[in-house]
Amino acid sequence: MKTLVALCADETSMRHPELIGLAGESLAAQGWLRLFSSGAQLRTFLQADRLVDEVWVVSCDDVEPINLAATLKSDRRSLRVCLVSFQETGSLKSRASAASLDATLTRQAFATRYAAFKRTRSEPVRVEAGASASGIAGLGRPGGAPQPSAALGVQGFGPSELAGRPASVASGNAAGATGGPGSGASGQPCGPPSAAPSVGAACAAASGPAPKPSAAEQAARPITVQVVQDAPRDAFLLPVVSGSGGAGKSAVAALAAAIAHLRGHRTLLLDFDLQFGDMREMTGLPEALGIDEALADPSRLAQLSPSAGGVSVLGAPRHLEDAESIARQAPALLDALKGMFDVIVANTGAAWADQHAVLLERCAKALFLIDQRASSLRACKRALDLCARCGIAAGPFLFAVNFCGKGAPFTSIDASCALRGAEVFELADGGMEVEEALSEGRPLDLVEAGNPFAQSLAGVLAGILPAAEGGAGLEEMGSRSSLVAFLRKRRRRRRGAA
Repeated sequence: MKTLVALCADETSMRHPELIGLAGESLAAQGWLRLFSSGAQLRTFLQADRLVDEVWVVSCDDVEPINLAATLKSDRRSLRVCLVSFQETGSLKSRASAASLDATLTRQAFATRYAAFKRTRSEPVRVEAGASASGIAGLGRPGGAPQPSAALGVQGFGPSELAGRPASVASGNAAGATGGPGSGASGQPCGPPSAAPSVGAACAAASGPAPKPSAAEQAARPITVQVVQDAPRDAFLLPVVSGSGGAGKSAVAALAAAIAHLRGHRTLLLDFDLQFGDMREMTGLPEALGIDEALADPSRLAQLSPSAGGVSVLGAPRHLEDAESIARQAPALLDALKGMFDVIVANTGAAWADQHAVLLERCAKALFLIDQRASSLRACKRALDLCARCGIAAGPFLFAVNFCGKGAPFTSIDASCALRGAEVFELADGGMEVEEALSEGRPLDLVEAGNPFAQSLAGVLAGILPAAEGGAGLEEMGSRSSLVAFLRKRRRRRRGAA
């Protein structure tokens, strides 16, 4: 399901798009664009609509644009809100940062972003006869799926090196970035969209040229995915990333998916560590469907069913050589999955590549892990710099120091200082119990046992994940009695059914 964009501009700008940098465009003819000149009408519309996942606020007939943008972001935190400003001031940047807006876009960045959306979202979507509105076309398309949507410019990261860099990405390239790495010494835009590298291009210098497409990939034909569901969904996508290996991404991802399920969400654990992912083993489902198998036969996506723990698992490809072709089809795959689940927790690999950009551009939040090594903290800063140069917004990033405990080298305060004031959480060291439970595919047992690692992660997720009916009340994890009772009751029901 291709999501929509809402544009708010005054009536004069709607009639004369050249005033906002879109000369020659017929805005009303764009099927993916919803147009508003009244802030009150836009706000009312978004309260009932869930297909719009991004809003561009240029101007408004009845309210100041910055106030409208702040209100929309407050109404729905998962909504990406971009303030388009052609004359930025320090005061405006401060207000946008305080409102947690995802971006402030320059004229060039806005025009480039509009062009990217027009190019990718105007493509016809072919749906099988009788398919629901969430039928997805495009997986397995020769040459790869449509490229990731343009990333938002970075705003609101505090006084860090990433702040104040409005940028736009079209097909993985940045444009309109100002200040810092990725722009000239004078702070002027570096040039056309192709001037900035994609994540894959930035990493290619170290890894050498990409392998040639396989014969199977070259022979891939257009296919259609039909998703059957009761109502449209737009899943809360939570990638778990880090700048280096060994930070505990896999453990956090497996347990986060279990906790999301306990909150009452229909949850998918997606293994996007395309080379060495082991989510199947960590959840006790060695035969779970793999991403490569789903792409080979997309109808199998509709057969994803929860495990005994209530979490659906889509595993990493079983052959390392498939990673390159799968990364190119990742955008369409994610669009299909987001229509099927409430929450998607994505595990990632240590080596950054294009699939990281796909996840981070589409995420509602991203959990960035740092372990107790100084090298991990340095790698985190390098990864953030890469995101900035590729135009990936840091607004959705949340940071956490893993393996915290008495005598640990780093605390959240240390990491926050190194990241120039960013908010950082702490995940407690769960000891050998974590390794033992996950090696046996029992992530839920860590929660039931009151493991410190599980408890601290649940506390972080309570402030991230959306509310859901029928959950176990993880906001009250301080005593954890309600959750333990819930788990034991459910276990008794499973044993009785057996």
